[in-house]
Amino acid sequence: MTRLPWRFTVPAFGGVAVAAGLLAAFTGSAPAAVKHSVGVRSAASGKVSVIVVTAGKPSELAFKLSKSSMVPAGMVTFKVTNMGVAFHNFKLCTIPVPTAAGAQNSCIGKSTRTLKHGQSTTLTVKLSLDGKYEFLCSVPGHAAAGMKGLLGIGVPVPISEEQAAAKAGSGSGSGSAGGGTTTTTKTGSGGGGSGDTSGCAPGVTIKTSGAADADGDELGTEPDDNDGCV
Repeated sequence: MTRLPWRFTVPAFGGVAVAAGLLAAFTGSAPAAVKHSVGVRSAASGKVSVIVVTAGKPSELAFKLSKSSMVPAGMVTFKVTNMGVAFHNFKLCTIPVPTAAGAQNSCIGKSTRTLKHGQSTTLTVKLSLDGKYEFLCSVPGHAAAGMKGLLGIGVPVPISEEQAAAKAGSGSGSGSAGGGTTTTTKTGSGGGGSGDTSGCAPGVTIKTSGAADADGDELGTEPDDNDGCV
């Protein structure tokens, strides 16, 4: 019996495709050449957001943040510098507020140490939930005077809400700029007199210390507002 010779020829490119398909069928994975890139989102989710915070600017009882809206949820590091003449710190409240009017003069959260003029520090907080988080200076009287605001995690914070948060609760507390009379002289050892947080030496007020805090109290046009000496 005569056997007819035969030959099965696969085009070069077709052979590669067939081989790749067979490899995928047996191994259950796509060929490296056709795999899609993955892991971009997970890499972004692990990124730490860095926000530069300046205390005492643009006015003594105010903060300036490099970013305060639509910050990604996750780890946030605040690089805080006190450029005011008074003592300040930075506290981030860890429970979101429903509205700007819900901003208070104190809260549960994490804060930096108290900084003198020119000093810097960092604060890292994990914020997993989207929302509006209050930040403030917890030196007594400062938040009540308007040294507070809102940070939007995953949500926008309009300028109008930032302004509303700074004014919220301004009728309570002590030391508001241009507000009621407060005591600025220290009494007792170490200046631990009741209600006094000026940082002045005993018998010294903001005005007599010569410190200019841009509030008018050192000029005699406003009451001493208890916001620090240098």
